[in-house]
Amino acid sequence: MAATRVSWGVALGGAVCAAAGVSLLEQSLRCRRALTEARAAAARHRSYERRIDIAHARVLVLGDSTGAGIGAQAPDESIPGLLARDHPQIEVVNLSVSGARIADVPDQVQTLPSDGDSPFDLLLLHVGGNDILRARRLSELERPAQRMVTRLRPLAQRMLWLGPGDIGLAPLFRPPFNWWFSRRTHEAAERFGRLAREHDVAYIGFHDGPHRAQFAAQRASYFCSDGIHPSAEGYGYCYRWLVTQAMLPFGGTAMTSRPS
Repeated sequence: MAATRVSWGVALGGAVCAAAGVSLLEQSLRCRRALTEARAAAARHRSYERRIDIAHARVLVLGDSTGAGIGAQAPDESIPGLLARDHPQIEVVNLSVSGARIADVPDQVQTLPSDGDSPFDLLLLHVGGNDILRARRLSELERPAQRMVTRLRPLAQRMLWLGPGDIGLAPLFRPPFNWWFSRRTHEAAERFGRLAREHDVAYIGFHDGPHRAQFAAQRASYFCSDGIHPSAEGYGYCYRWLVTQAMLPFGGTAMTSRPS
């Protein structure tokens, strides 16, 4: 009888291991296909920019593929593009690079002219998602994030850090990987939000609350075909929220609310 129980236990353990192996292999293949598609999109994509001689205000955009607008069908469907559409006299300087992590962002400003120009009116920072996906331990992000914010904060009168949505909601990820990435997103956002408050930076946590519910209900339309980047509809949702919450200091609005 004891031998039978051991035999059943071994069989069950083997089945669980086999199922886990199949799940891991399937997820790895899905990620590889998504990465190939994202790289192809980045190669043909042009980040939205508008440089004008006489501007009423100047906006600097830094960060990763979400700052570049990967996933939108056209550059003007990204958040910087939508902002420029609504405010024709605003200059938009976009130095975002697809794949950038927190440690990479300070290098993006090296191409800015050092001719003594006044600070930008607004800095839009899109970063954090790649770090959540790739960092071994989230605690490793604190020093690079501290250096990044310290370096960037003097560049603009106001700074908005647009945090990633709940990565676990991305259609790319299946259980149990989606649960793990949701937990990592929440833990990372807590660290990012705390650091932002210390430096008078508004951190927008698109990972939680009504934002999470909205993306969960609209996955088919809010994510693009690679299963991880926002679509034009996803970017549009985030931009409209920024407008309705008066987070953008243009058109008579002011950044009076600082949700975490």
